[in-house]
Amino acid sequence: MSQTLFKELKNIGIDEELAAEVSASLDPDHNASKKDVLIMQEAILQHQVRSDQKMADMKAESDARYYELKMENSKAYTELKTEIHTTINRQYLVTFGGALLTIASVLAVNWYFNV
Repeated sequence: MSQTLFKELKNIGIDEELAAEVSASLDPDHNASKKDVLIMQEAILQHQVRSDQKMADMKAESDARYYELKMENSKAYTELKTEIHTTINRQYLVTFGGALLTIASVLAVNWYFNV
């Protein structure tokens, strides 16, 4: 049994018993059989299941972070929208007040010189 192959198989998540069987099946002195093919297929499927599970976990984590950021951005957007609305409202009031003050001063000057 090749120790490096056994270690590599354990590192990728294959259980110890199956890793030993795969390593023994790939020994050059071993005569291959149908069982060896099934052992290799089982090892591949175990690795694929672990990879799929890792991808599903990463996707779930990514989705959770996405929705969290989306909520934070939505809250920040709402606050910014409120601030802009308040600023624009204040700007309209100042402009309207300035226009009324200008009209009043023009009428006062006109009245003073025409009386």
